[in-house]
Amino acid sequence: MAEFTFHFVLILAVVYGTSYSLRFLESYGIPVVAIEILAGILFGSILGIVGPASPGFDFLVTLAAFGLLLIMFQAGFELDPGLIKREPWRVGLVSVLTFFVPFLSGVGLALYLGFTPFAAYLVGVVISTTSLGLVHPLLSDLDILQYEQGQLILSITGLNDIFSIIALAYGIALTGGNPIFAGLAVTGALLLFFVVIPLFFLDWLKDVAPTRLAEDPVTTSILITVALALITERLGIHAVLGGFFAGLLLDEITIDGPEIEAPMRPVVTLAASAFFFYVGMNFDVSALYSAGLTLILLVVVIGIGSKFVSGLVGGYAMNIGGKTTMLLASLMPGRLSISVAAAEIGRSRGIISAELYNAFIILSTLSVFISTGAFQYFIRYYPPDKSEEEMSDEAKEQISSEGE
Repeated sequence: MAEFTFHFVLILAVVYGTSYSLRFLESYGIPVVAIEILAGILFGSILGIVGPASPGFDFLVTLAAFGLLLIMFQAGFELDPGLIKREPWRVGLVSVLTFFVPFLSGVGLALYLGFTPFAAYLVGVVISTTSLGLVHPLLSDLDILQYEQGQLILSITGLNDIFSIIALAYGIALTGGNPIFAGLAVTGALLLFFVVIPLFFLDWLKDVAPTRLAEDPVTTSILITVALALITERLGIHAVLGGFFAGLLLDEITIDGPEIEAPMRPVVTLAASAFFFYVGMNFDVSALYSAGLTLILLVVVIGIGSKFVSGLVGGYAMNIGGKTTMLLASLMPGRLSISVAAAEIGRSRGIISAELYNAFIILSTLSVFISTGAFQYFIRYYPPDKSEEEMSDEAKEQISSEGE
């Protein structure tokens, strides 16, 4: 029998210790997410204190993946489906616009550079993504989710992220060894989670799940999350979509039921810190030299610009409010795992070049700091409309219940 090894202790000491040591940057308005990514860049990518050769590194990778899964779970749990039901056209049209305009821009860029249609499709996915794993922690850290504007932004970026994950799932299917079977599996999985479970199993789950959740909210929540993640992963869809669905599902079945958000928060925070540190580690400084300045500029300008402009156009066209539009536009370029996953698929299967892959990694990394910086600016200096300061229905209900 193999003996226990505790090499991961050093890894965790570096991850949590360095993130903690940089927390003073919060006083300068830098969000926790950016601090943890910066710690990964500094102590991982630049100084090399933590890297693939470090003992226990595999554990860090696993914990980081689990952190992303829990971030998506929390985002799904805190998303207010009632807002989407009340304003489906506004949320839906802005989400579609902020996905397809960058997607088509990415496809156009790839075709201009002479890539194949499959490569152009993956480039479109990379350009079109907005990471809910970045947006949700920012909105949560600044207590914006209790307002209608925060829920509106979360709803739009949530749908945008779903579009990106679906597009990536079909991209994986189309570039695999059996595209017809994989494509049918993806379609079946989407029907299962979007149609079958909500229509036929939701009421049954409301009767069964709350008892277990009340007895052991953390274990039950994690079990449901990993179970749905396993199903989506096996069906050819990214596992993070299963985590997101788990959050949505538990939010629906625990209405007026047991509290699970507070017990889960420390678990999410613990794993999410490892994820953001790992994201920072993946920033390859040498890629700045190997990718070529012209290619980097093209990818960054189109990747950031198309998301920002589509957010502005969509927000003003649907009249979601001036400040909400600026906040939405600033967050839209933020990318994390989905864009990196799409780029990695293209590189590993020989569809895109190593230079383009490095340019995408640079885009994903820079977009985090550009989005967080722009978001911080608009949150502080852009005046809101009166309607944008209204609290969400969930926040009102929580305050009302606390008053009783």
